[in-house]
Amino acid sequence: MARPTRPIRSITLGLAWRLFLAQAFTVLFAVVALILTWGDKDSWGMDMFMAEAVAKAVHSEGGRLVLDEARWHKLDAGAGGNLWFAAVDDKGMWLERGTIPAIHAPLLARLPTLGATELGSLVPPYLDVARVMIRNEDGRRITVMVGGAPKGGLLDGALMVLRLIGLWFFLPLIVVTLLVMPTVIHRAMRGVRRSAQQAKELDIGQPGARLDAQLVSTEVAPLVEAFNDAIDKVQQGYAARDKFLADAAHELRVPIAVVQARLSQLPQGELKSQLLTDVARLGNVAEHLLDLQRLDRNVGALQRLDLALLVREAAADLAPLVVGAGYGFEVDAPEAPVWIHGDSLALGRVIANLVHNAIVHGGGRGTICVRLDARGLLEVSDQGAGIPVGDREAIFEPFHRLRAAGSGSGLGLHLVKEIVQHHGGSVSVGEAAGGGASFRVNFHRGTVRR
Repeated sequence: MARPTRPIRSITLGLAWRLFLAQAFTVLFAVVALILTWGDKDSWGMDMFMAEAVAKAVHSEGGRLVLDEARWHKLDAGAGGNLWFAAVDDKGMWLERGTIPAIHAPLLARLPTLGATELGSLVPPYLDVARVMIRNEDGRRITVMVGGAPKGGLLDGALMVLRLIGLWFFLPLIVVTLLVMPTVIHRAMRGVRRSAQQAKELDIGQPGARLDAQLVSTEVAPLVEAFNDAIDKVQQGYAARDKFLADAAHELRVPIAVVQARLSQLPQGELKSQLLTDVARLGNVAEHLLDLQRLDRNVGALQRLDLALLVREAAADLAPLVVGAGYGFEVDAPEAPVWIHGDSLALGRVIANLVHNAIVHGGGRGTICVRLDARGLLEVSDQGAGIPVGDREAIFEPFHRLRAAGSGSGLGLHLVKEIVQHHGGSVSVGEAAGGGASFRVNFHRGTVRR
């Protein structure tokens, strides 16, 4: 059973999320470390948030201080009924609730002049803890001293600090991490994207085809170098295969020639004709293998030539063969030059192979047409049975034949494809206007010069 494919994860988002977590944990660690360093583990303090809630329940109204009684009773109940506070404004108006510890009497006398502060306690039940809160309402300063809700321990202190800094502290971290960092990481990954594009355009059949390790960072460079090593191994395999095929083709030429010579001495007959046909087919395979080998060796040896003239000359050489096989022959090539950078021998082989394919599969009837337009589009068509849609890609593979008993070598169209691709073009097959097959060779990517 096939293993499920895991979705491709984004490195940018993954790094941004990890950076955010790292920053958040750094802040938490710094808070805890600060409290551990400067805090007093034995001291209890007033719950800051409770003190803030009580201070907000005190309002200035009609020149005096009033208390939100419902809110006060709810807060006091939450603190076990031990809450107390004393409040004074800058006009001297006074308000208090609860049982205020006597120890704070001297401070209450100075409450109008006190700033925000906290008073801890070391004596259980720590109800003498207090916190002085400052509020400004309608231009009036209200000082509130609140106590009776102790909070103790370093953990509570840390939680209190984190609650105090809240989302507003983490918001810049979130913005920087989720918005700025992905942009920074995306720019840092430009070399990887350029290497990916380079890999997409790489032709490993070309000697020296490599990815540039200088495009990427030192962390990614080993991957690029490993990719280049893999290309080396593939090219070595190609070289060994090509050498074997070339050596085999060379070794076959002499035995094939000897067999042909001996067969020619036999009396005429059907068996002799069949044997000569089979030997000729074997010789054709050997020649095609050698052509492929020559093509690989001559990559890049292209010269400026007139494709229209080449088509007319090749057609003139092939005309007797076409007519002798019982076909009509039409050639349509512009008189004006169609300049192209190419190998005249290899391109002549393309035309010959396509015409030979039309002779073999044209059904022995109709007309074989060779056309070239001014854009460099070459078309060779026949009026035979055509090629099924499902085979129109496979026929360009080596040793593929539409009919197992066919007389072809199975390499002619493969050689056509290889030659055309080496010239920066493409070859395809479709249906001709009058039925039959139509092979189209398009020399694009700037190889044609008019």
